[in-house]
Amino acid sequence: MPTITQGDLYTATLEVVEHPPLGVPALDGGPREAVVRLAGQRSLVRILDGGDGRDLDLVLPGGYRHRHGRVRLTAHRLSEGVFAIKADERRIALLRLRDPALGMPAFDPERNHHPALRPTRPLRWRRGRVAGMVSPWEALRLGVQVALPIMAQGAVVRRRLGVRLAALIKADTRANRLLARLRDRHDGGPLLIRIPLRGWAVIPVKEADVRRVLHGAEFTPANKEKRGALGHFQPDSLLITRDPELRARRRTFNEEVLRPEPIAAEIRRKAAEEMATLPTDGVLTWSRFNEAHWRMARRIVLGDPARDDEAVTRLLNRLRADANWFYLRARKTDVRVAFQRRIERHLRRAEAGSLARVLAQTRADPAVHPEGQVPHWLFAYDSAAIATWRALALLAVHAGPHDPEHLRAAVLESLHRWPTTLAILRDTTAPTRWRGVTLPEGSVVAVITSFTDEVPFSDGPAGCPGEDLVLLTATEVLGAILRDREVGAIIRRSPLDHFGLRFAVRPRER
Repeated sequence: MPTITQGDLYTATLEVVEHPPLGVPALDGGPREAVVRLAGQRSLVRILDGGDGRDLDLVLPGGYRHRHGRVRLTAHRLSEGVFAIKADERRIALLRLRDPALGMPAFDPERNHHPALRPTRPLRWRRGRVAGMVSPWEALRLGVQVALPIMAQGAVVRRRLGVRLAALIKADTRANRLLARLRDRHDGGPLLIRIPLRGWAVIPVKEADVRRVLHGAEFTPANKEKRGALGHFQPDSLLITRDPELRARRRTFNEEVLRPEPIAAEIRRKAAEEMATLPTDGVLTWSRFNEAHWRMARRIVLGDPARDDEAVTRLLNRLRADANWFYLRARKTDVRVAFQRRIERHLRRAEAGSLARVLAQTRADPAVHPEGQVPHWLFAYDSAAIATWRALALLAVHAGPHDPEHLRAAVLESLHRWPTTLAILRDTTAPTRWRGVTLPEGSVVAVITSFTDEVPFSDGPAGCPGEDLVLLTATEVLGAILRDREVGAIIRRSPLDHFGLRFAVRPRER
């Protein structure tokens, strides 16, 4: 006989003994196949196909679901494998389970979604009943110390005040300490959380579980919250494409266009020209750097005539500000149309040395919607600017060589210390087993990047197709700044607050 533990889902042969006819086919017939989940106060017995194509669900003790008829029954467990069926307080039948076998029964989940696939209600909140299940108090702390700072900073476009507050209270350090304590308390996790109106959430806190999320086919990057956010300005992008076949085609297209080799020389030239507009003596601020970086990004993606088209960036940032609210803010169709039209005007020109030219020369199925990928390329360059600015702080504090290899390493180190993607979100695409609980399709998984040794550009099938392009651009930007300047950091806050990070610059002696 297999060892069955609390929460296991198993099948057994059900015998109904000592009862008069009840008018319930599942109980009146001979031995039936049953599915059982023992879960304390809400154990479940489902009797499969009671002779009329319907099943009977018994929740123990005292509850029951019947999909037909008017019979009102309750079920109570008497001992291991023996259950009593009562009508009001009168016992009318005994059920005995024989030959238990671990594993799932054969059934069609589309036609008959088995309730035993979902954990029963008390399991959701009782710590200790399921490994990794956080208590209500722990869930509240996770919300306040982990989720709230991420939301306050802005998941899609950073909010200056939110970033400043997060840096002042050392939000990432506090979040990491809490996650470390919960990891130890729950034997390595992952942490299972029940969120009202959303369902199950999982926070993996071990490297093996993070790898499972990033590499597993049962986890889609087209997460519900991510679709709600990015749908404001890039509804056809690779990142939120749900159909696996279309996603594969869009990924192939992005990988082909975003290869850095065809435009490497142009990236070098444009980075040098735009960084030359920054002061060589005095104070270098984020605002000045960010404006120059956006001019460079527009030139790289859309071509030189887009250099001064600040309206593209304003419209994008307006849409991204709405995206910070996910589904909670209505989509501004007029703003998105105006944004897309400006992009398309630049793309039609397809200027040499830009991604627009590479895009025009790359064949793609119309379903891929090549133009729909461009908003994400511009969006990604904003994160690249933040990572580059923080890398400059590392280089200003820690003197060293300024060759491309070390500059690239500085960018990767800044992404490791202060990830620009605060959380990597995935949704489960099928019922998924975690720590003895089968989570339903659509459960959210959140990898907290400040806590894990996260690959800066994600990993697995959803790894960033533009990683080499971004790293080349960031390296060239740092090289252009440091070529003509000696840079010293004026650090009054944590580099987490990139808005407040400033540098003292003076001409470099030749």
